[in-house]
Amino acid sequence: MYVSHRTESLRSFAAAAALAALLAVAMPSAALALSAPSLPAIVHPAHADYALVSALPGVELSTALRDRADSSAWPAQRVVIDSGAAGDFFGWSVGVDGHTAVVGAYDVTVGGNEQQGVAYIFTESDGIWTETAELTAADGHAFDIFGSAVAISRSMVAIGAYQSSGSRGAVYVFTGSGSHWTQKAKVTADDAAANDCLGWSVAASNGNVFAGAPFAVVDGVQVGAVYVFAATASGWGQVQKLTASDAGTGDFFGASVAADPDTVVVGADSAQIGANVTQGAAYVFDNSGAGWSEVAKLTSDDGAAFDNFARSVGVSGSTVFAGAPYATVDDNAFEGAVYVFENTGAGWLQSQKLLAGDGAANNDFGWSVAVSGDNAIVGATNFYDTDQGQVYRFAKSGGEWTQVEELVSGDGPAIDFFGWSVALSGSTALVGEPFAPVGDHTYQGAAWFYEGPADVIFADGFDALP
Repeated sequence: MYVSHRTESLRSFAAAAALAALLAVAMPSAALALSAPSLPAIVHPAHADYALVSALPGVELSTALRDRADSSAWPAQRVVIDSGAAGDFFGWSVGVDGHTAVVGAYDVTVGGNEQQGVAYIFTESDGIWTETAELTAADGHAFDIFGSAVAISRSMVAIGAYQSSGSRGAVYVFTGSGSHWTQKAKVTADDAAANDCLGWSVAASNGNVFAGAPFAVVDGVQVGAVYVFAATASGWGQVQKLTASDAGTGDFFGASVAADPDTVVVGADSAQIGANVTQGAAYVFDNSGAGWSEVAKLTSDDGAAFDNFARSVGVSGSTVFAGAPYATVDDNAFEGAVYVFENTGAGWLQSQKLLAGDGAANNDFGWSVAVSGDNAIVGATNFYDTDQGQVYRFAKSGGEWTQVEELVSGDGPAIDFFGWSVALSGSTALVGEPFAPVGDHTYQGAAWFYEGPADVIFADGFDALP
């Protein structure tokens, strides 16, 4: 598995030992044999005043709590897989666009194939998100880990399976709506090689699919690449390969990727900056009509070794967010930070550094990020601590980003890693909690929807739901 070889060795021996035990269960491997899931439960959002509404069969009421002076709660909708199994890791990856969302569960057994993986489609109607389709690869195999990365753009969904075919990797493209989805293509790199891990990260925008292959070898050096796929006259295929202009060995270019119609941001979170190993960098590509070209390399103005800057990235218009979850803040190791960059017309420049209002050592703030317009959310998984994880919302006003909300899981203090994955579309937020127990099933996973009119869900003061 290609994670623990990077920065995890910096932790204390005890923390590293605990992490190793957890990763042995959690990360994609050939270790678990799980039963196939059924449809996720429908969960109705509770009213803000705790007046419980009548539940339909199979419907559960739940709230996600946050501290507030009057001790009220922010309503939320939690979805789980009714007959899921321990170790499904539902919520490992999430994506949302408008009234449609996709949630990955890479560790699900399909037809006897361990860790083949599944992605679930959810559709919103009248404020309720329901599971409407279950997507699997037409040619799936054991240990493909289909669903380890997902992306959605309008009626198109892209799903990564980076352990497919000897970890050459693949991305599956589906189109549809509601309960009707069709696999349109399985795309692979034209120059695919074993252990490239294409599909480690995925993004989709404007009919294009972007897939990271962070272990790809370029000119004889393992630096990473991002492949661009699109539908052509002859069908779906690769249309471009993106690499960093100053690529270095082990940069992990393609560790993360985010896309807007005219902008793509690629994270290389192990890039060395000056003498700082694994400080990390992000690369911005624009499309002038003749293809994608690199226009900027982003680094933090106070970066340090092992920050893992751009472990997560997000883009919306002229704004880029880049998470550095291992950054030290005021002597707090691994507290984490998020850096904001704006394209002012004179180029991409860092405009802010965001920190959690209640930040502490080992919070890993910036593990995940998403930005949409003037709203952004940031996950702090507390990956090496005992907390369950937390998500912070930031809003932009007067040209400045300010923290305005904190979200936590309503499930209790278990090590759930709430905020492992996040997605945002307008006034709809989706948060993955893949390590959450469901009943006596450890690591079955859950996902949380926060959704409603902009003046309800994202209004200060927690307006009551209509």
